[in-house]
Amino acid sequence: MNTITVTGRLTHDPDQRSVTVEGDERTVTTLPVAVNGTRRGEDPVYVDVVCWGRTAEACGTHLRKGRLVGVTGRLDLSRWTDEAGVRHQRHRIVAAEVDFLDQPTEDGADR
Repeated sequence: MNTITVTGRLTHDPDQRSVTVEGDERTVTTLPVAVNGTRRGEDPVYVDVVCWGRTAEACGTHLRKGRLVGVTGRLDLSRWTDEAGVRHQRHRIVAAEVDFLDQPTEDGADR
């Protein structure tokens, strides 16, 4: 089973873009989320959340830095080699569901 659920705040505005997947244009949005530690004084864990389709469009439209979100999805490992030949890897969450857990401020400003 590969299911993960986290709650955290966006550290930056969402990064929304269009990509072509198998000849089809799709929307993808990346949410940089800070998840608080479970113990007092513990550093937060920073994780990228990747959303596709309608979820990506809603997140790109309605979320901004500082908003509180709940994310359920699957853990994914990205691996790549840069131009210098150095191998990299990074875990991220591919979202199945993103819940907006707070309300935006009336003026639309960050919290």
